[in-house]
Amino acid sequence: NASARRHAAAASAERLLLWSLRVGLALLLLTPLVVTDATYFPFVVGKTLYARTVIELLICLWAGLVLLRPAHRPPRSVILFVLLAGLISYALSAWFGVSPTRSVWSTYRRMQGLVDAAHWCALAVVAASVLRSPASVRALLTANLVVGLAVGCIAIVGYFGADVPPYRIHERDAPRIGSVLGNATYLGAYAVINAILAIGFLVRSFVPAHAGATRHHTRSQADNTVRERPGRRLRVGAMRAFWAATALASLLALMASGSFTAHVALGGGLAVLLAGAFFVRSKALRWLALGFGLLGAAGVTAVSVVFFFPDAFPAITKGSFEHPVLQRLADADTRHDSFVKRRLAWRAGIAGFAERPVLGWGPGNFIVVFGRHATGIGPRTELHDYAHNKIVDEAATKGLLGLTCHLALWFFAFYAVYRAARHGEPRERAFALFVGAALAAYLLQQQALFDTSALTLQFTLLLAFVITLETAYRPGRRGQAGARRLPRWRNAVAGLWAIAALRRSAKLAFGCGIVAVCATGATSNLAILKATRSVQQGYIEQGIDAFQPMANSARGKLLIELARLWRTLRVRQGAEAKRLLARAEREGELALALEPENWVFHAMLAHLYCVASRTESGYAARALAERAKALALAPELDSFLPRNVVLSARCLQTQPPAGGGAQTP
Repeated sequence: NASARRHAAAASAERLLLWSLRVGLALLLLTPLVVTDATYFPFVVGKTLYARTVIELLICLWAGLVLLRPAHRPPRSVILFVLLAGLISYALSAWFGVSPTRSVWSTYRRMQGLVDAAHWCALAVVAASVLRSPASVRALLTANLVVGLAVGCIAIVGYFGADVPPYRIHERDAPRIGSVLGNATYLGAYAVINAILAIGFLVRSFVPAHAGATRHHTRSQADNTVRERPGRRLRVGAMRAFWAATALASLLALMASGSFTAHVALGGGLAVLLAGAFFVRSKALRWLALGFGLLGAAGVTAVSVVFFFPDAFPAITKGSFEHPVLQRLADADTRHDSFVKRRLAWRAGIAGFAERPVLGWGPGNFIVVFGRHATGIGPRTELHDYAHNKIVDEAATKGLLGLTCHLALWFFAFYAVYRAARHGEPRERAFALFVGAALAAYLLQQQALFDTSALTLQFTLLLAFVITLETAYRPGRRGQAGARRLPRWRNAVAGLWAIAALRRSAKLAFGCGIVAVCATGATSNLAILKATRSVQQGYIEQGIDAFQPMANSARGKLLIELARLWRTLRVRQGAEAKRLLARAEREGELALALEPENWVFHAMLAHLYCVASRTESGYAARALAERAKALALAPELDSFLPRNVVLSARCLQTQPPAGGGAQTP
């Protein structure tokens, strides 16, 4: 009786933990809708902190579930193995990079770094452990489309100038819409993935469940099912209407974003179906894939011709559209500012990879590479802290090791999709093709963009589905779930768990370690939230003190704002101005101690000292010294005028007044 009661209690606890994990995963799907106006960079910081907090809760729940029932440990997956190998390469590149602190924590503007990568890697492990079948991940993807529909509707309403409470979003690139994603390009990338998945669900619903079923037999079988379950037809019709509405809303949001790259990614993703048509064994699926694939290929071909040969079609590219969004898409070509700026960053990244090919410069340190190797830049060139190309960024910041892991991850993901499309059931083949198309669209989008929390969430969900395909359709036992498993030596996760499970004390240490790590993460999240709120409200010094590992973001803002307000502040509050100037000097030194090769801080200090030299003696020479250091790290700084960091020659030539007194404005 005691044993039965313990077994029942363990089963109840297991069910509770499983349901808690499912609820947590559902809450994580709300990440794209999080906008925190009270924080610095409200479209970035809020989403990232929300996602990290939920993931940390999921990790704690999963650890308890694994300790209770070892069957919920991670599956033996090559994709998971490569993902963990990529995380290790990330850590090695960060350790040997030019700024380990920036590699680990990133900046408030981007909120990436090793800490963020570890969270998403952990989410993939948890999702693969809890969601063991394609059906369970499809349910999660369906719930994700609910959020995608909401994002699309908010974007459409915002396109017509209205607000959707509680959001009050000022679109700086109007009529282009960024909506709750903050940037029109991010909205376009997000909409592409959801549009392809919604179409995939819709197509899957019309595919017969069995390979040998004819159309007549399928209808008769459906009629019998409806007689047995009267509500089934209504539910299927409602779901089809939902998928169609989501696809339509996502496509309209994509058009409203005006993102050229996202449109190319959509066409490229559909074009992947053209290749999939040669692998599927169903004639209906083959013709369907051919239709979508030819449509996507035709679109990509037309866009490519106009993009690379703009003068050949002046009727399209020379003001033929009255609508500004359509005209922007038509004007996109190799001479467009956006493409020219990205091409400069790509060239700099390739040169940086050639200089440090093994481990790179460290994740998040592309700003150093850009300063050292950017050439042919002009006054309108933007400062690039990322390469705007995932492959180039991986090569430059993580070296050959990180690039190899990145490419291997994509190879095994597409191989798992190929296996499912080749050997799965008809419906699984259909949906696997569209998942492959969504992955291809994401991959294409990455070649002109970089990751954000909302986009990384979409990729992790797709990866979780692909892992279930990998475990269900492995070579050896085609088309059967639970196929031949990989050797133990190829499963690092299971191997580590086997070591930890040798003793009960090791299990306890494992659980306590997971809780301690997650508690540390939660503490960091609260500190970052406090710091970004202080900076957003104008209390920059408090923002610096609140979280030191990421204080360089606030330090940069302190240097910029003090330079902007120096003259007025020096006249009206002389003592406070001198105190802030002394604080800025100390913070500048601390910033350079964390990022010794970041030329931007030298440039900002030069600009601040240049402005201060008009009222204080001795700062003109210091401005020139900092400018020389910036030029040593960024040789083309003279022609490169980053936003908010303008080095004025006339300012440097201005001599301070005798005695260092304040000038009358």
